[in-house]
Amino acid sequence: MRAMSTSLPQLPSITLHDLQGFITASGLPKFRAKQIIQWRNKGVLNPDNMGNIPKNIRELVNDKLCCQPISLTDKQCSEDGTRKYLFTLKSGKSIETVLIPEQERGTVCLSSQVGCVLDCPFCHTGTQKFEANLTAGEIIAQVLAVKEDLRQNPMQEGLHNHVTHLVYMGMGEPMANEAGVHQSLAMLMSEEGLHLSRRRITVSTSGLTPQIKHLGEEYPVNLAVSLHSAINAERDILVPINIKYPLEVLRDCLNAYPLAHQRHITLEYLLLDDINDRDEDIQALLNFINPERERINLIRFNPYPNSPYSGTPTERMNSFAKALISKGIRATVRRSRGQDIMAACGQLKSSKAIIS
Repeated sequence: MRAMSTSLPQLPSITLHDLQGFITASGLPKFRAKQIIQWRNKGVLNPDNMGNIPKNIRELVNDKLCCQPISLTDKQCSEDGTRKYLFTLKSGKSIETVLIPEQERGTVCLSSQVGCVLDCPFCHTGTQKFEANLTAGEIIAQVLAVKEDLRQNPMQEGLHNHVTHLVYMGMGEPMANEAGVHQSLAMLMSEEGLHLSRRRITVSTSGLTPQIKHLGEEYPVNLAVSLHSAINAERDILVPINIKYPLEVLRDCLNAYPLAHQRHITLEYLLLDDINDRDEDIQALLNFINPERERINLIRFNPYPNSPYSGTPTERMNSFAKALISKGIRATVRRSRGQDIMAACGQLKSSKAIIS
């Protein structure tokens, strides 16, 4: 009897060495494994579409490996070119992934969990209960599915048509899924994988300091921290993990995180009207930030149904940024992308199907 597909090795995350062992153990030529990996890295996960692979090998791979751990359920395209994908896992659970195209880069925003273990009150994803950690194969499959979509449906003129950057900023808290995230990073950065530079990958976290330390030791990619307040009492509410790992602990952790030359840590700061956009919030930020190692990314609040929050008005956002810049802090206001399809920061949620 064939094993359940969820227990089979997953093609998106299998190493060349392991695939070669599987191929040769079946009495087949070793070089076929490299051919299959080449197809995989292009985004082709269905063995039936691997043109130079004989039928008997395609059937074997399809039977003994979980080739497509996620399947595309729906896709939406924003007026600004952003694409949001709804994927279904073998378990029947769903996740969302976002492609953010620009003129000179294509960034994929990856999910690492179904739902989220945290309950930050301003985040739509946080209103969906945690259901599962994603495997490395399920994380990597998101990248490969976007690559295949770009191959089949190229971007409109003026927008980049390839995946160049990855951000672990979709559904879930990446640091709460160390095994899946670390294994996916290893494959995505390896020569037999997509061979992406660590400078092109960013992992976001709400501030799980032990896991930040582990990431820096194993895979020192770009780091983004969802700060949202530099006042402990305020951050305890907005980012509840702060109760366990308060700002003082986070500060020491960030000081120790290894940075590549001319790189910095990004402090994400969602501005909420009359919540964390006051003068005392600016002063607290100035006291917290290490300007030699960090910059602040100010984010507009992206509304979702029944949200109790309102975003800071544009004029106040600009004055907030200017106040930081005047003190030598690198501060930028992030431009919202894909808001019209609920694909912007904090809007992802997969508990209901997308309605096209």
